[in-house]
Amino acid sequence: MSTPDTAWALRMPAPLDAVRALTDELHVHPTLAAAVWARGLRTHASRRLRPELVPAPIPHLDEAAERLERAIERRERIVLHGDYDADGVTGTAVLTLGLRALGGRVAPFIPDRLGDGYGVSSARIDEHVAAADLFVTIDCGISNHDEVARLRSAGVDVIVTDHHVPGATLPAALVVHPALAPRDDDGTADLTGAGVAYHLLWALHRRRGLAAPLEYADLATVGTIADVAPLLGANRALVRAGLERMHASTSAGLRALVGLNKLRGAVSAHHVAFVLAPRLNAAGRLGRSNDALELLTTGSDDRARVLATLLDVLNGERRTLQARMLEQALEIVDPAAPAVVIRHPEWHPGVMGIVASQVLERHYRPVFVVAQGKGSVRSTPGISAVAGLNAAGTVLQRWGGHAAAAGFSLDEANFEAFRDAIYDFVSSHPVPVRTVTADAVLRPDQVTSDLFAALAELEPYGQGHVAPRFAVRGPLTRLRAVGKGGDHLQLGVGAVKGVAWNRGHEAERWTLGGAITAFASLAEATYRDITTIELRAEALTDSPSLHLAPEAIDAHRSGAERHPSAPCRLRLGPPPARSADVTHITALVPDGLDPLAPLRRALAGAGVVHLDLDERALVALERAADAYPNVHDLRTAFVAAQRGRALPWSDAKATLARTALEELDLLDVRGRARRAQRRDPYDAATLRASLVARHALDTLVNVIRCLGRDDAARAIAALVAPSGADGGDARTGGLIADTEDQPPEGAVASDRDGVVAV
Repeated sequence: MSTPDTAWALRMPAPLDAVRALTDELHVHPTLAAAVWARGLRTHASRRLRPELVPAPIPHLDEAAERLERAIERRERIVLHGDYDADGVTGTAVLTLGLRALGGRVAPFIPDRLGDGYGVSSARIDEHVAAADLFVTIDCGISNHDEVARLRSAGVDVIVTDHHVPGATLPAALVVHPALAPRDDDGTADLTGAGVAYHLLWALHRRRGLAAPLEYADLATVGTIADVAPLLGANRALVRAGLERMHASTSAGLRALVGLNKLRGAVSAHHVAFVLAPRLNAAGRLGRSNDALELLTTGSDDRARVLATLLDVLNGERRTLQARMLEQALEIVDPAAPAVVIRHPEWHPGVMGIVASQVLERHYRPVFVVAQGKGSVRSTPGISAVAGLNAAGTVLQRWGGHAAAAGFSLDEANFEAFRDAIYDFVSSHPVPVRTVTADAVLRPDQVTSDLFAALAELEPYGQGHVAPRFAVRGPLTRLRAVGKGGDHLQLGVGAVKGVAWNRGHEAERWTLGGAITAFASLAEATYRDITTIELRAEALTDSPSLHLAPEAIDAHRSGAERHPSAPCRLRLGPPPARSADVTHITALVPDGLDPLAPLRRALAGAGVVHLDLDERALVALERAADAYPNVHDLRTAFVAAQRGRALPWSDAKATLARTALEELDLLDVRGRARRAQRRDPYDAATLRASLVARHALDTLVNVIRCLGRDDAARAIAALVAPSGADGGDARTGGLIADTEDQPPEGAVASDRDGVVAV
């Protein structure tokens, strides 16, 4: 098992017509509109990205709320049985606080990860029977048929709220499960344990004529993000509501966590995923989940600060433990094996999953980690983790999970047999190849605060709606391993700084001054009150070229019937000698707000189009792109109007900028600046059109420079593909055709849309 191969890929560009429509609908930067289109949000994008928080249509939700209401009225004892991870703990906190506020007699219970294991423990049933009149599970219980039956037979009513995959039959209880909801596009089925708990409390509020319990939305938000749930539909609506309230949370515990970690400004989904949730999960991993629950339910600011500090310490212990386990794991990996199947007598079961993920990142093979008779799996696309466990089921005690991640237990006397079974299973599949895909290519000078602010408009990002990833290309100007043990990589691409987490081991691979491409998202970094935009690099390569992402090629081919000529009629480079019926384009001169219209008209005609742009022509297109104003240019134009100064641009660019300012009502009829007011620059139609024009030219240049000729031809054809018939007009529209080659004998020269074709 050598260093894993990696395919460096670029998504198929979104058609300009679609980019223009989404830019206008959402009032966002076209780079973001293109990313939205690539993620499949092509209809009703505004409603889907900014959904309203509404009650979830989960079956039996109202019956469960009615049973809770009856328990409150009768002063019955309610035991809330949660789970030890962040989703389970936050869901338990939502119902604990919410039911107590309504007068409920509530006793929360979080199982010990190491002693009780996941779900309702059979050994705890007598204890629960003695404590409960009504037993409610949160984020667990769907597979506890026997335990639920024992509770019911002892006279305890049971409500199961869970979101994990149910079996062929359900427990004999009142089951509230999002997967039972009607299938539509509202995303109810993707709710997590905390989300289901929130909607159950909301249903109880509705029964009592109360408003939505928004004061608990932030707690449910933490659980939703921590469980890596898709941030679309019902989850997205809940998370948007919760993040808005995070800094002014009614939870002393969340306020303490936010304050301890010095999270300034708006709390983002990234902050929750990488700062808050790990501290809650650390408590569960190390057998201290009740400390996490107390943190989230205490009403004392002083106690909350103490507990937040404790969780911070536990998270540090988790990191130390994890680093030691990772180091040991990497030492015992068999480089020749088809999979990583490893164990160690000193490893901690609570950290296995994280270590498995890190080993997979290094070796890109399915990883099976065993510690103290328990195991965790992380796998690659196309090789199912749970299918692998099924193949080794004869030597396992228990197992379950999903395609990407799973867990199991076994007698370690059977470890060698288990390893052999996994090797056989994985060997029956093709060797995994990692594909790292960028949404777009950027030069370092295009990484700006305006672009970052535009991207922030469509927060929250997360599973199902990931932040755009860019291929930022330029010289490597900064490089050093940083952090404890040199775990992380500090880098610079051109003038842009960045960091690659957990990639300190790559420091010796790269040479300062060499060309590099960082596959990265953008982030804000503040140091000494100065905020800059930096790269959060996920991968680095010195490969000079990229490829179209495989799914992009497949999708484009599947659309060939709609545009049968586009993928096959465009060629890059000069035409072969004596080619008939060819349009040879050696330069593009943009004119107007649709700079690629000449190319589109050429493709609408008959024959083959050869786009033959050398580096000088590409540089000219980059200069042409700068002739369309961006957000920064609008600020410059406004300041110039305030001071009565002329703009240092072409008349065309200055006119576009002034028109955009007029659309924003920032200039009077004489062109003088009005008193400064806050305006959304994307409300100006002329600015949006200018940005789409820049996007078109930048995309064209980037795909030619970064892709091979065949891939670039497909990408450009997709970029200019018309949404409907385009009859064109009789003008040249700025497209220059090479007329030096004489037509072959017998060919007829013709002038179509101002393009000389031979």
